[in-house]
Amino acid sequence: MVWLDLHLHSVHSDGTQSPEWVVQQAAVNQAELIALTDHDTFSGVAAAQAEGRRRAVHVIAGVEMSVSDPALGELHVLGYVPQGPQLADLEAQLTTYRNERESRAERTVERLGVLGLDIDYESVLRLADGAAIGRPHIARALVNAGHVESVQEAFDRYLHNGGPAYVARTLLSLRDSVAMIHHAGGFASLAHPTRYPEPEQAVLAFAASGGDGVEIYYRRDGPDTVANGEQLAQRLGLIPTVGSDFHGLHPDELLPASVPIPDHAARRLIDTLKGLTT
Repeated sequence: MVWLDLHLHSVHSDGTQSPEWVVQQAAVNQAELIALTDHDTFSGVAAAQAEGRRRAVHVIAGVEMSVSDPALGELHVLGYVPQGPQLADLEAQLTTYRNERESRAERTVERLGVLGLDIDYESVLRLADGAAIGRPHIARALVNAGHVESVQEAFDRYLHNGGPAYVARTLLSLRDSVAMIHHAGGFASLAHPTRYPEPEQAVLAFAASGGDGVEIYYRRDGPDTVANGEQLAQRLGLIPTVGSDFHGLHPDELLPASVPIPDHAARRLIDTLKGLTT
């Protein structure tokens, strides 16, 4: 079996492990190709690629971007981008969205305080440690302050979309995010469609926006879900992609490069993305 993982997070956004650790674990699981896809930044990619060369794992420069659709709400797009000046250009464009993340985090902490859940914003910044800040950092601060017992509880009770402490973000449109990735010479895939309230509508909207792939082999999605996704992807001309969405936040998470993908689908991905690898 060929092992790939095109959806991985590190301490450069809301993951708990270094890029090197992520690559090492993928190598232990015999990964042939992976992508580091931290939120709104490529800052961990160089370290991951250096470790990949030591471990004989090809590492793609990736990013996960939150986008907005007027009918579907917030969606996530994965971008896989080749090396070169276009990568630096895209990183510079993403700076705006990282800054907006910080403003959102401050407002979320304020809203939690109104709910009687006082946490120090500086503690959130320390947990982020210079990374692109996100809700998981706030969730960990809530755990450390004793307000909840787990990151999952923090999301379930307070931080989920529409929750009592949720603060909406100013986001790119679905079409603009795909165009941004394509302008950099990259490949755009819709992340985890099964997590959205209307999975099929999300995939249809992504295809209509010019997207290239869709994350069909995801975490523990069952065989029926995968089969339906494969059929939809084929009908729309989208390439199925694979990802564990590893963060290291929960004890039952799948480790990097542990989501099975059929060999024919893996080989198609490798052929499609080979121009982006180190």
